[in-house]
Amino acid sequence: MRMLRIYLIGAAIVGCAIVGVAQTSEPTVIGVPQTSEPAPAAVSTRPAIAAPAEVAKEQEEMAASIKELQELKAHNDEILKDQQAALDQLDELQKEAEQLRIFSKRG
Repeated sequence: MRMLRIYLIGAAIVGCAIVGVAQTSEPTVIGVPQTSEPAPAAVSTRPAIAAPAEVAKEQEEMAASIKELQELKAHNDEILKDQQAALDQLDELQKEAEQLRIFSKRG
């Protein structure tokens, strides 16, 4: 009975070792067939010389985008200030909690 148990445990160990080695072996790479023709160059549909109205419109859009980004930056700065204040409060609370633990151990 004892020998049977030893053989079963040995077989289980060998089986696990085989499975482990099989999982760590490198998988075969399946290649994607490549076309022999190069990709066509991107064709610009924009005319070479832009009309003055289009230039003015692009400048207005650019100015509006810059203004929006500046507003977002200001809002993000406010959020960062609030987060820093919250972190400072948490640090103070942690220091007070440590002091309470020290005083409670003394008394």
